[in-house]
Amino acid sequence: MNLIYYTLKLLGLKAKAFEKKTKNPVKAQAKILRELLSRNRKTEYGLKHGFSSIKSADEYRNRVPLTNYESLRPLMDRITNGERNILTKDNPIFFSITSGTTGKPKLVPVTKYSQKKNSHVLNLSAYYVCRDHPKITTGKILAIVSPETVGYTPGGILFGAESGHAYKHLPPSIKSAYSLPYEVFEIDDYNSRYYTILRIAMEHNVSIIATMTPSTIILLCRLIETVQDDLIEDIQNGTLKKSLDIPPHIRKAIETSLRPNPKRSDELKKILKEKNVLLPKDFWPRLQVIECWKRGSMELYLDKFPKYFGNIPLRDFGYFSSEMRSSIPIKDENAEGILAITTNFYEFIPREDAGIKKQRVLLCDQLELGQEYFVVLTTPGGLYRYNIDDLIRVNGFFNKTPLIEFVQKGVNVTSATGEKVYESQIVTAVKNATATCDLSLELFVASLELVNSARYAFLVEFHGDPVREKKRELLRIIEKELRLINEEYDFNRTAQELAHPVLKVLCKGSFEKFRLQKIKNGSHDSQFKIPHLTSDINFHKNFDIVEEILD
Repeated sequence: MNLIYYTLKLLGLKAKAFEKKTKNPVKAQAKILRELLSRNRKTEYGLKHGFSSIKSADEYRNRVPLTNYESLRPLMDRITNGERNILTKDNPIFFSITSGTTGKPKLVPVTKYSQKKNSHVLNLSAYYVCRDHPKITTGKILAIVSPETVGYTPGGILFGAESGHAYKHLPPSIKSAYSLPYEVFEIDDYNSRYYTILRIAMEHNVSIIATMTPSTIILLCRLIETVQDDLIEDIQNGTLKKSLDIPPHIRKAIETSLRPNPKRSDELKKILKEKNVLLPKDFWPRLQVIECWKRGSMELYLDKFPKYFGNIPLRDFGYFSSEMRSSIPIKDENAEGILAITTNFYEFIPREDAGIKKQRVLLCDQLELGQEYFVVLTTPGGLYRYNIDDLIRVNGFFNKTPLIEFVQKGVNVTSATGEKVYESQIVTAVKNATATCDLSLELFVASLELVNSARYAFLVEFHGDPVREKKRELLRIIEKELRLINEEYDFNRTAQELAHPVLKVLCKGSFEKFRLQKIKNGSHDSQFKIPHLTSDINFHKNFDIVEEILD
């Protein structure tokens, strides 16, 4: 019996213990709240809000205000500068980076304690995948992450992608189950990175693919046809194409493990001869499941999976972000997961209460089937009553614990590949661009579209009739501004996850005509407002497009 067998057996016992707690989520939530408050009662934040004397969830809500990252930013800045014992007694070992509503990125502290608590959620999720697909243990894991290193805080602590940080520091016994060395993800040139991922992974018997956004998987699949001969040659010779833009130290680390593999290259040649194309369903016949996000705009990519993978089961990655890990998926058929009641403390604001003064703030036992809520978190990483601006839906209950599904990032946010673009960022980018170009717009709306890849379309109605080159300049500057404002948008554009945006010019009066039609159909005249950002991929169909501009 091997290590994997004993690990799964141990995880099975932990899953049973967790499932028992789902019968009384109120008790589990009270326990984690006590643990988090007690642990951090002597911190600056804990002393200010009297953590040591809080005895109930009601007391906690009365003493501690709702927060968001911008309200906490002054404290976070002090932490990144090296001050300690502010939000947590535990010192940060890493900062996870993500974009925020302003141009400044959010740096979320990661401690050994928060890592341990979040690992419990990941381990339970892994157990349920293995339970339902036991054959995945017979092959390699193809996990695709972002690099750990983006930079260092003024206090000298690394910040970057938590997925890369976790991958790089996997225990050796676990790391051997993965097909790719971490160094692959440090290749800056994305064409070279994607080629290297395929070069190494295609040599292995891959039984599970795991990456957050399905767009990454589609990018890899599309690349295969253009480089399949090079891949076969490299696998046969044990080489890595010399023309790839890979720093010498990374190339050396990767090439150390490469060996000639004529047997595998012959297998790939045979598939190519018979099928005229290399598809994952043919060269990874033992692939059991793909883990990725399944809901929202991600569904645009999932429709393309059967072409490459056949009817492969898909398991949602669960509800998580840089700030937390909050659900444990237990089935392939949907995107819901059990609320992680032993890791974070949760409060919920009903969707219909957003924006009003007297909001209801509910606990997990007060949630109703089919209803949508904004999530307020208290986490092991030192976020207290943190409004993450995420909307979730309750799809059912596991024992008495909600089964939740991520719906969207706030009401004025879009995300096709994890970029989280806010309406306020769109407004700033367009405002700066029109000022730079000395152009005036009647109105504009940015919307998501899917052509071959996801992209943002800017529907604009001009004052006057600027020349085409001026319109092209406007689009270039909008793109430049948006990449400066939103680091994750910039990252996903560089990674080719998002295509170049398009400017769609409408004739004069288009938006007013649209508004009048909506009012005619029942919208209230005084309340109807055309958004500056929409996730409706069919929004452009409401208008006659007179001109399209691509850079």
